[in-house]
Amino acid sequence: MNETCPVDHEAAERTAARLPGPVRRVVYFGIGAASVVMGVIGILVPLWPTTCFLLLAGWCFARSSARAERWLHENRLFGRYLSDYRERGVISARVRLTSVTVMWLFIGVSTVLLGRVWVALLLLLVAGAVTLHLYSLPAAPPRSGR
Repeated sequence: MNETCPVDHEAAERTAARLPGPVRRVVYFGIGAASVVMGVIGILVPLWPTTCFLLLAGWCFARSSARAERWLHENRLFGRYLSDYRERGVISARVRLTSVTVMWLFIGVSTVLLGRVWVALLLLLVAGAVTLHLYSLPAAPPRSGR
């Protein structure tokens, strides 16, 4: 385990290594597929994480299916953004602005509709933390092409 990731990857690898090869690939593929589904939900639901699920999917697919890993990183919806975040730790300015705008819009509507002060304060605190995190990431230079 290191300071930036709470998961002990070495222990996970040791545990998975005990499984027979075909079973291990099926387990990794299943976790990867579930992670893609969770990541896509995160695109649609504010405050639901997206990138961490897609990174987990990439990690699992790298151990189970080269085809699935290639699909994930070449996917037109999120492949480029996932690769930028994974390889360089950057986010495009457009994605950051869109994410923050949509998140604050949904948070604003939620706080009004829920009507509970403590829920509104909690949502605002979480949204503020997510906004700070997104703006702490360096902006990716604009890409030509795609």
